Amino acid sequence: MYDAAGRHIGEIVLARDVTELRKAREALVELNNELERRVAERTAQLEAAYREAEALSYSIAHDLRAPLRAISGYARILEEELAPILPAEAQNYLQRMGNNAVRLGTLIDALLSLQRLSRQPLARTAIRLNEALDDALNWLRSEQPGRDIDLAIEDLGHAEVDPALIRLAFANLLSNAIKFTRGRNPARVSVGSIERNGERVFFVQDNGAGFDMRFADKLFGVFQRLHPEAEYEGSGIGLASVHRIVQRHGGRIWAEGEVDRGATFYFTLGPATV
Repeated sequence: MYDAAGRHIGEIVLARDVTELRKAREALVELNNELERRVAERTAQLEAAYREAEALSYSIAHDLRAPLRAISGYARILEEELAPILPAEAQNYLQRMGNNAVRLGTLIDALLSLQRLSRQPLARTAIRLNEALDDALNWLRSEQPGRDIDLAIEDLGHAEVDPALIRLAFANLLSNAIKFTRGRNPARVSVGSIERNGERVFFVQDNGAGFDMRFADKLFGVFQRLHPEAEYEGSGIGLASVHRIVQRHGGRIWAEGEVDRGATFYFTLGPATV
């Protein structure tokens, strides 16, 4: 500090107590460290739980398969060897026993397949989506010969996806459409894409049995059914698998339908589409 003549006459010293500020910073650092520790612990717990669930599912599947084969085999032996002396009602029970054993085996296999979708690493590569669609259609034609279906397929463009998984997604969606158009004359199935809010949206549409939109949220659940199994066969895993595949590609899937007037399944593949 200087006087009017420019002579130094003193100094002004400003001081600020930063004790509280330093304590606050130290507390924040400690809180961040604690959060990181908790996140690491929780992640480790989830990973351990996932590995345990995976091991348990395989163990259960392995342990169930043997008795299921035995039940199915013994039911078939009894049906074949004792058919002449068994009343019709007893034969019917044996048939139902064997069929349900086979059914349960199919469900176990389907559950394991669904679980594999969750842990299988994505092998992304740029492909024409129509190639994956054609592969799925060829497989379905060989599995379900004799169906006369009016197919309308658009150019779906390219995408960087896992070809095997996208092929499986198309196969499940098309199989679903073909199954629920049974009895329609003609049966119509359309596959294409639209632009919606700047995003490429793919669709598989049919003129089949449709569904009540009140239950649309159940479509992609495991073992969820909106139609009687006696009318439409299936494991109850197909759409759940599609949902898992689409999610793993960073997309989303939803459906619109009306009872007896068909259904349309829409899905996106995130930023991988061109």
